[in-house]
Amino acid sequence: MQIFNRYFFFVAFFGWSEAQRACNNSPLLCSQPYDTVTYLGAHDSPFLRDAASGFSSFGNQLLRTTTQLDAGVRLLSAQVHLASNNVTGKRELHLCHTTCALFDAGPLRDWLIEVRMWMDTNTNDIITLLLVNTAGVDARELEGVYSEADIARLGYVPPRIDQPPPLSNKTNPTWPTLNEMIDRNERLVSLVDPLMPDPANAPYLLDQHTFTWENTYAVTDPANFTCSPDRPANQTMYGMLQSGRMFLMNHFLYWQQAFGIQTPDIRVVNDTNSWNSSGALGVHMVDCANQVTRQPAYVLVDFFNVGRAIASVDVFNKVSNPVGRMSVSDQAPGEDTDIAMSAACRYSKVSLFVAATAFLVAAIMSGRL
Repeated sequence: MQIFNRYFFFVAFFGWSEAQRACNNSPLLCSQPYDTVTYLGAHDSPFLRDAASGFSSFGNQLLRTTTQLDAGVRLLSAQVHLASNNVTGKRELHLCHTTCALFDAGPLRDWLIEVRMWMDTNTNDIITLLLVNTAGVDARELEGVYSEADIARLGYVPPRIDQPPPLSNKTNPTWPTLNEMIDRNERLVSLVDPLMPDPANAPYLLDQHTFTWENTYAVTDPANFTCSPDRPANQTMYGMLQSGRMFLMNHFLYWQQAFGIQTPDIRVVNDTNSWNSSGALGVHMVDCANQVTRQPAYVLVDFFNVGRAIASVDVFNKVSNPVGRMSVSDQAPGEDTDIAMSAACRYSKVSLFVAATAFLVAAIMSGRL
């Protein structure tokens, strides 16, 4: 009888513990295949519009990467460029916005360490990285930085890295569930654009457009948000669904500036990230879900905490009571002080001058001028 009671306690306790696991902030998501969940993405995650950057007009987010993760972001995008170490002059991979002369957020290695430390503390979360490979580096060089950051050990390795499986449905889950990825400790999906896959040395580094397709991203008018495939080029929605690629929905606005420069449009972000207003995220998600006949896998936004971006993704994931998620401010910089807004406006003018200079130098160096 005593043995039976101990056995009953063991089964009851560990069964309860498993049932209470909150995958990406919800027990409801644990049994879902990876490709059937919608992940909120912070577009250009490390490029901040804050006091440290002088409220740079090129900043896409207001809160640092780990705060984004604490608040529920599960897709982080960044741009990778070539740079040199300030002390040694050694070649390094940096996170730079457009050019390193314009906005250098530091070494890729340091950012990956920051993400890895967060993941080591939050072991029930699946994170996706989207690296825009502006530097055109190969998988071996990226793998070296991943290894230095000790994050490669968390990488998800699909059965094949040269093509995606068919999309999961209710009777045929072709991707592992979040539970399975957590149990295997393969909790990091890395998409790189572009990338020549290297199955021998870096099987967890995946070419983005082998596994995803996306709508247009250079939008300056909310009336121009679309659901049609833009990348890869010359594709149809039906063809993308048949290919097994997951849909990444871009939903952010640019503000057209002088010299042909575009900056993230923070002026209307409350509407852009809302559920139901002019150019609203919620309306766009519903429209695309109807056209694509399945919910987006990823939704990429600027200034993720302003408006209802998190709540909109929760609606699609049927999550009403998120677990372990941190509440963050929903204010844009300067909303609470005229001084901060004035500083932001002054810095915006300086940033545009620097940007114009950087673009001009880049054009001359490339032989276009």
